[in-house]
Amino acid sequence: MRALGSSLDRVVLAGHAFGLVALYRGLPLQVPPSLHVANGTVWLGAPMVAFLLPAAVTLTDRLLRGLYLAPEGGEPGAHADAIYDAIMLRVSLLVIATHGVILLGLLGVLSGRSWAAVLVPAMLGATMISVGNILPRTRPNLAIGLRTGRTLADRAVWMRAHRSLGYVMVGCGAAIIASAIAIPRPVGPAMILLAGPGAFAASWLLLRRRERHARI
Repeated sequence: MRALGSSLDRVVLAGHAFGLVALYRGLPLQVPPSLHVANGTVWLGAPMVAFLLPAAVTLTDRLLRGLYLAPEGGEPGAHADAIYDAIMLRVSLLVIATHGVILLGLLGVLSGRSWAAVLVPAMLGATMISVGNILPRTRPNLAIGLRTGRTLADRAVWMRAHRSLGYVMVGCGAAIIASAIAIPRPVGPAMILLAGPGAFAASWLLLRRRERHARI
């Protein structure tokens, strides 16, 4: 179990703090959804925007941690715990940083700043590179990675597949950063939309190729 006061806890706390500051500074009040009551309309969007993503990080961590470290699917022990924490911390930093960008945008701080459109794609690319470097260290589990019948059943296949997946993620991350910076808007930042499908297709092709070689 992760100790209280861990890096992930501090990241989530920072996300909630961003939300409190944004509410205090004056997020737009009439943000959907809303409830119609006898005395008028109650707008729920502002507090949801302020706290939804940090709360989602906490919930996701609670759900995935048990699956990753489950005895029937995970690799119990401090090694597995450290790998999970490293991956989850990087993903959480991306989510909370994106949360901060959204709040700054709603407050008007980023208005007129052309470089603001590059922030989220660049952060996504950096996260993919960082996580891609860690993926080869994972072992068969029920939460993170390419979870097929063959990879879960064969530790060696899992390790080969995730070594390849790590290369794919690093390559996709570098391509996203380069596109966001070098290619004019809106095409450059929009390359983020190709990252997921591209990484999935490349990973599937690499996995199929390794499975065919394993059968030869």
